[in-house]
Amino acid sequence: MIKYKIFQKLLTMLALLLIPATLLFAYANEASKEVVKHTLEESASKQLEFTMRQLEQSLRQLETQTLMLVNDSTIRAYASSSDFSEYLNHLFMRTTIEEKLTLQSQAEPLISELAVHWPSIGESITSQGTIPYNYEELVTKPMNRWIVDNSEGLLSFRLLFSFPTIAPPDLSNTVSIVETTISSDYLRSVLAGLDVSGNGTSFFYFPGADIIRSNNVDMELAMSLIAEGELDGAAIAHPKLSVMQADGEQYLIQSISSPSLGGTLVSYIQLDEFLGPLQKVNWLVNGSLAFLAIAGIMISYLFYSHFRKPFGYLVRKLEALGSGDYASRATVRTNNEFDYLFERFNEMASRIQSLIENVYEEKVRTREAEYKHLQSQINPHFLYNCLFYIVSMANKSPAAVVSMAKNLSEFYRYITRKAGSNTTLEDEIRLIESYLEVQSLRNKRLAYEIGIPSAMLGLSVPTLLLQPIVENAIVHGIEQKRTAGKVHIGGIARGDQYLIHVDDDGNGLYGEQLQTLIDSVHGSSQTGGEMGCGLSNVHKRLTNRYGGHSGLTFSINEWGGLRVTLHLQLTQKAGETDERLISG
Repeated sequence: MIKYKIFQKLLTMLALLLIPATLLFAYANEASKEVVKHTLEESASKQLEFTMRQLEQSLRQLETQTLMLVNDSTIRAYASSSDFSEYLNHLFMRTTIEEKLTLQSQAEPLISELAVHWPSIGESITSQGTIPYNYEELVTKPMNRWIVDNSEGLLSFRLLFSFPTIAPPDLSNTVSIVETTISSDYLRSVLAGLDVSGNGTSFFYFPGADIIRSNNVDMELAMSLIAEGELDGAAIAHPKLSVMQADGEQYLIQSISSPSLGGTLVSYIQLDEFLGPLQKVNWLVNGSLAFLAIAGIMISYLFYSHFRKPFGYLVRKLEALGSGDYASRATVRTNNEFDYLFERFNEMASRIQSLIENVYEEKVRTREAEYKHLQSQINPHFLYNCLFYIVSMANKSPAAVVSMAKNLSEFYRYITRKAGSNTTLEDEIRLIESYLEVQSLRNKRLAYEIGIPSAMLGLSVPTLLLQPIVENAIVHGIEQKRTAGKVHIGGIARGDQYLIHVDDDGNGLYGEQLQTLIDSVHGSSQTGGEMGCGLSNVHKRLTNRYGGHSGLTFSINEWGGLRVTLHLQLTQKAGETDERLISG
């Protein structure tokens, strides 16, 4: 009994050494990295989200204060106070408004400037004093939302509220407009607070304007983020997370969008700085994995040389045996259990070769005997008809007898020369022409036409392939109908398949008669009579020569008679032979 010692040892070593150790080291390495990265992500994300929430709350307060100012009764009444005779009241209201603006801007550190505009009287007041009213600039600014202003080279953010709230584009019927401005210095202070409390470096990005940053921001990295579209589509509720590789360094990028200002707050962390302490552990893990890899390679080599290589060799020998190389033998010596398999394989191959050779020789002898039997059934059939015709015409027409004898001699010269072998379709057509000439002497109304493409004339076909079919067309078709007399032979080439049609205008076969003939020719019935026997012989010769896809089919032609179609499906070997015949 064979013991598979090598296979068991290799399998045990792989199971006990490689699998648990590799999984353990890989899991420990990846788990430590993931814990640090996850902690950084969570910390930076929460700090970024908290900073943006605080900024939005401050902006909401500014919006509320601006809305309260634009609805202040003193500011609304100022536009019409100059129409009254008490002009001192107008000046007093102006002073009151200036004081309100000054107190408001001082109370809120976010505000860099507060301004009130009265389009109806063309005046403007700011927290820093009176300024000229500029209608052209004011009419171009959007109302009721924050806008980014980079017109003077200094980035600022402005919010304009009008009374009434819905102002026409030309500011007609607009009583007052309150404008709140915050500078980029406030956002820099927000960034400074975020950098101190967080783990990374941050900056503000506004499309179409300079970024707002601290001195520690890597401008090349910031420009790369903008150019590669990493800041496009930043989330509003929660930070957007991505990892980017730049200059050999890996960065954790987080961004969150400000719905009020329309900008993006970005924070980036250089991961290598935080993952550095894990490098020593990684070296240890990588060294262990390298050792395991070397051990695995050695074990794999043993597995390959003592199992996989001889197994593959045996498989190739089996495939050669299955493909027909019955002389294939295993000659390699492995000095292990495979030697036993190789010996058993060689014994099996020897027995199979002996059996196949005996069966093949018997099959060849049977095939040759079948061919001779089929031809012996075909040749006398035609001879009997010709001799009967000569006897019947001997006294009536000596010229017809001479013509018949001449064509009959041509036929038997062909049979003698070609008997027992293949021929070309061109020779078969010449034989059919002689046969039809003989039949036309006997039947004056017989007219025939042969239209075989020249490319098909070189095909290799069995001898006496068409004669029985043409004979059946005349005897069982044309002679059974007084008005019949046409025979047509044509051919079609479709790739490696060739079709030859034999049509007559006789009575034809319909319904059960046609089905009976088909069953008889294809071997499922024995009731086809003399006609079915002759056609069955041709069908068998075609299937023996060209395979199961070849043979005879039957249908009704356009004349109402029978069409017999010969299908020749060339195999590769047969196709090569036909190509040589055609080219020759």
